[in-house]
Amino acid sequence: MSIFFRLRPNQTRSGWLVAGTHRVGRVENGLDRELAAGREDIRQAERAALRAQARAVDMAESQKDPDAVSRANAVYLQLREAAALSVAGSKPSDPWADLMAEITRPGAAPSDTAKS
Repeated sequence: MSIFFRLRPNQTRSGWLVAGTHRVGRVENGLDRELAAGREDIRQAERAALRAQARAVDMAESQKDPDAVSRANAVYLQLREAAALSVAGSKPSDPWADLMAEITRPGAAPSDTAKS
């Protein structure tokens, strides 16, 4: 598989026909590199969903449609979060650490509210 093109040859009467080719975009290429870097915990169906949504982001960017880019990015980021893929180099969220941070965060107690 090339970095830039995915080719699926199909047999025809006159010989081989390359069908279903598309240029792999920026987001899909980045996802492919990230998945190749040793994420065996992500199953094939989840990889396919991530790849399809990454392609949707690339297609929206190529059409220069800001609304489509926003919607595609929102879904893509939700899928990445569900697959426990970090965004922009951040580390995955730890539920226990999040709970402890929420409990120890300073805030107004019920007795600290203003009396009227």
